[in-house]
Amino acid sequence: MTAGGRILRLTADNIEEAIDAAVCVFLRGGIVALPTDTLYGISTLLQYSDRLYALKQRPYEKPLGIFLPSPTAMKLVSRQTISDELANCLLPGPVTLMFERLPCLPAEFNPGVVNVACRVPDCPIVSTICKKLGQPLAQTSANVSGSSLNPTSIDHFRDLHPNIDLILDAGSIISSGEGSTIVDLTVESGFRIVRSGCAEKETMQKLKSFGLTKIQ
Repeated sequence: MTAGGRILRLTADNIEEAIDAAVCVFLRGGIVALPTDTLYGISTLLQYSDRLYALKQRPYEKPLGIFLPSPTAMKLVSRQTISDELANCLLPGPVTLMFERLPCLPAEFNPGVVNVACRVPDCPIVSTICKKLGQPLAQTSANVSGSSLNPTSIDHFRDLHPNIDLILDAGSIISSGEGSTIVDLTVESGFRIVRSGCAEKETMQKLKSFGLTKIQ
């Protein structure tokens, strides 16, 4: 599906319209560009993940993450190794948590990859879309793989517009311009920073305050 890169500028008056439009695009197998608390991302349903790889020219050796509606949804797709209390302390926010994936995830999503990177942005529009869909979304940043430009504006991924079915434009995202901090939590009581991102210091403090030990 390709609708020629329709752009919908978000306002206080059309949020519901934008959410409904995004849900319709996703249910038809399309790709939507979304604002988050860090960067613009592109998403599709898990079973159409290959479309994100093609759009970004992304090697399959680099797995995609997933958007979830809330921290409690992580245990539905992964073997959660941390307490719900810690999960709710870390999320929503600019942090991606990596756990061992559960067999319920579609085989088309990151085939052969044993872990899953869970993201719950502090961005109500993303969580509302996931809730309306009743399922998570495959997600990655809205730029060509290997690009040094992190997209905080839709102008930053203009070359991709023709191949994105719907672009939700929230203007410029006020952030550090870095992606989320990625933490590997596959080992119980331990953590490993996979990507520093924009919230490494605060994230490490929270993990250590709950008794987790950093693994090199």
